[in-house]
This record gives sequence, structure tokens and C-alpha cells, in this order.
Amino acid sequence: MSQLLDPTSNESKYAKLASAAIIGAITPTSVRLWFRVYMPGEWVLVVTTTPLSGDLQRLDELPVADFLKKHKIKPVFVQAQKFSFDSDLTGVFAVTGLKAQSTYYYALISSETDHLIIRRRTEIGADSPKNFITPAINPETLTFGFYSCHDPISADGSAGAWPLLHQQLIDQRAQFVIGGGDQMYVDTNKKNGFLDIWEWLKENKQALLAHYKKGNSYDKPGIEQYLLNIYRWYYRVYWNIPTLREVYEQFPQYMIWDDHEIMDGWGSLTNKERQKRISLLFESTSNGPTNQMLVDLMWRAACRAYYEYEHSHNPVTSINLDKPDDCHWDYAFEQGGSAFYVLDMRGHHDIEANDPHKILGSAQMKRFKDWLNSAVVQSAKAVFIVSPVPVMHWNNAVTNGADFGSLKDDCMDEWDHKSNLAERKVLLDQVYAALGKSAKPVVFLSGDVHCAAVFRLLHKQYPAAKVFQVTSSAISRLPAPDMLKMAISGGGEMPGIANMVCERWYAMAGAKNFALLSVRPSLDGQQTEVLVELHWPSGEDGELTKRRVVLK
Repeated sequence: MSQLLDPTSNESKYAKLASAAIIGAITPTSVRLWFRVYMPGEWVLVVTTTPLSGDLQRLDELPVADFLKKHKIKPVFVQAQKFSFDSDLTGVFAVTGLKAQSTYYYALISSETDHLIIRRRTEIGADSPKNFITPAINPETLTFGFYSCHDPISADGSAGAWPLLHQQLIDQRAQFVIGGGDQMYVDTNKKNGFLDIWEWLKENKQALLAHYKKGNSYDKPGIEQYLLNIYRWYYRVYWNIPTLREVYEQFPQYMIWDDHEIMDGWGSLTNKERQKRISLLFESTSNGPTNQMLVDLMWRAACRAYYEYEHSHNPVTSINLDKPDDCHWDYAFEQGGSAFYVLDMRGHHDIEANDPHKILGSAQMKRFKDWLNSAVVQSAKAVFIVSPVPVMHWNNAVTNGADFGSLKDDCMDEWDHKSNLAERKVLLDQVYAALGKSAKPVVFLSGDVHCAAVFRLLHKQYPAAKVFQVTSSAISRLPAPDMLKMAISGGGEMPGIANMVCERWYAMAGAKNFALLSVRPSLDGQQTEVLVELHWPSGEDGELTKRRVVLK
């Protein structure tokens, strides 16, 4: 029987995240600040209009409040919070009372004063000031970044395009960033000598089950906690990239998951196919219920880890981690007069569901429809819809002709697959019905496919509509080979939707990439346009190549 690893203390050759900060959802008067710390206890967030000064190492051996009073520091926000291993030492502060278009500095300080327990009391914001800028209420232009598919393991540890993204965000004064899915990969790097969580479970499940045997059944909470700690480990390894952390701690982040935060092809596999991922050769079919139990516990663990590291700093939605199937992972937000909706394509994706909307689920589809018809969207300058998988990308013959073997789940993930055409039609019909006559830019933002593209989606019944698909992927994962550009759709009729065609405005494969988008008035001031800049590394000295496409 194999020896079980200890996911809370294993000494992998990969360094793991200890303490970190993420600026989350932001408004002109509030922000959600996420932290991970290296030890449990009470930690105090201090937000000020100028950088903290004085003995930030020890705070003159004073409690935080007394230190601030001694140095006549008047913070705009102070709050203490307990951090524990129950949430993997992560936590979120909901900061309020801010002013629009203002710079604020933040520091995370331990309440513990005993130097034998803690040597460095200011964990974040001491070595260098950390700050964020609240957005203006009604800016003339809005600039933000978009990336997806972060996987340095697949590329020999390379940070990929993260350094270039960081510099471009600074140079172009971006207000925030959207992470469009696959912010880490739990399941694809066994060939690189890196732990594949599902292969590990397959090879070690007998030891795991023996360890958590409880009478005639199993200690399910114990197994779930064990698996949760492995999922947490992935986040800590994948996010321990210096330039990624610089982006996270300086620019507000909005995130959504895709399949690799759970399992490759999650939602496009049947229950039997999921069980097969962890079934041993010649294993008895009577083990089906036990394998299903493990798959279900993996799902629960993936949800909780995703909440802790990604969703907790998004805009607040209805979340009950004891019932993950009921969670609302999709969300909406507004920035700079533009409206955003982030679709969840994994939390309710189930190819076997008794629901006509097997990707989004009927409840989410209704929330999306209600949002499209809301006053906020109807009055927005531009509308952005984050769909982790593009609504239009590959040649239809490729998507529906290669859906077998190891490519089956990848093809069935696509909106263009025959199993998803009816649901895609509902999605796009709702968009055109709500916004087809407005002539404002409507942009789908997507990742997943490890290459980049820009399409315009045309509907004969709505000739004034300006609907586009912009895809950017991957920021650090090994990109799709250049030859796969031939498999990207060249345009034409959209299967399953009468009166719709698409035009390919740009396509690129073979390079890691990210996108910056700017919402701005046209030169004559009569309409709103969106400038898309796709960026990728070129050369050996940090050179950058970009392709500019104006959506108007």
C-alpha cells in the first residue's frame, strides 16, 4: 500500500505561496482585499492615504491602535480579522468609506506583540508600500486587462507574458484585470513530472480509503478535507510567481474558473467517464459507488478551494459551500459606465443534466437574461460578457469531427459542438433581443483555446448590432502550435442559428498572449468604440508585439 503524502507539509521541489495579497472587486467607494498569511492569528488591515512609516517591523512593541496613535496616523479603514487553517489562512476584508479616483495604501499587520512568536509584524506593506487606486465615477475612457490559462509548469517554469502584462497595465493606466479561466491546472502536467491530482487519486485511492475507513463506510469529511488541502496546494504553487503577484497586489482582479481548476473537461464527461478517470485496470464494477463518492468529494473540495482563492474577492454572490451545486459563481459588475457579466461554465455544467441548458443551467440563464434587460445594461456605454470558452472559435468541422478519444471532452466543451448549439442559440438570441438595436459594442471575452482571435458576429435581423468575440489565451501555458491557426474558423454561417454569420477579423496561434481593451468615444464623439490590443512576447530582450483591432 502506498504512503499517503501530507498535502499540508509536503516538501515538493516547487516553492509555495506563503503570504500574498490580491486587490479584488472595486468601486469608487469600496474594495475587497484578499490576503493569505503564513501563520494563524489575528491580523489587522490598515488602509491610509499615505504610506505607513516608523518601526513597521515591530511597531515599537505596541498594539496596532497605539502605534497608529503614537505616530498620528489617521487611517481611513482599520479592521482586525482572525486567520485560521479552516480557510487555508486566507481571508477577505470588505473595505468601505473610500473616495473615487484616489490612491490608498494598505498594510497587513499582526496583532501579536511577542517577538518569540512573530518576528515581523507587518507582513504586507512593510518592505515596499502597497497601494490601489479607486476608479473614477464616470471616466471618459476605461482600460482593463484580460488573460487566461496560467500554467508555467507546462513551459518549464516560464512566467510567460506576465512581466509584459504588468508593464502594459502600468503604461496604459489600466483600472482592473479579468482572469478568464484556468488560473491554475490540477490535471495536465504528469508528463512534466508534476502531480496530476486525478492520476494521484487513481494511484493512491486504496491507501486513502484505508486511512479513512469508518466502520462499514468512510469518513467523508476527512477525505474531503484531505483532498481540499491538495487543491489548495496547487493554488499556492501556481500563484508563487513574482510578476503574477505584482499584478494581483496592484490591480483589481475579477476571476472565473474553467475546467482545469476542477478536472479537464468537467461537465462534458458523464458520471461513468469521471469514475473511469480514477478506476484501476480490471477493477470490479462494484466499486462504482465508492469511485462516485470520491469524484463527488473532489468536486466539493475544488469548489471550496476555488472560493477561498478566487471567488471570495469577486463581487458577492449567493454561496453555500455545504451545497456547492446551489452556488452562484456567475456575477455582474459595472466599471466606468460599462457593464460586465461573468458567466460560470463549470459550476452547473453537466452533460447528463435534465436541463435544456446543460452548460449554464436554467437558473443562470435566467439571471443573465434579467441582467441583459436591466437599466444598468441598457444605459451602458459598452457591454462585456465573459464566457470562459469562446462562443465562436474553431472550424465547426474540427469541433464536431474530432470529438472522440482524448479530444472528446475538449470538443464537447465548445459552444460550437452539436450538443451545445441549442443552448448557444438561446444565449445569443437573448443578447440580440436585448441589445441588437442599440448599436453599442457588445463583446464576448474568452480564453481556454491557447491562441487568440477576434470575430464579429452578424445577425441579419439586427443589422445595427455590434457584437464581437475576443479571445486571448494563454498567458503562461505552452501555447497551441502555430499550425493550429488553420483550424480556427475563417468565418461564415454559424451552425444552429439562422440569419447569423461571423467574420474573422484576426487570428493568431503559437505565442503566449494577453489582451488590453479600452472603451473610448469615437473621434466625432457620436458613438462608443472598443480598442482591442492583443500582446505577445517577441525576441530575447523583453520585446513586445501587439495587434490593434478597433471594434466599432
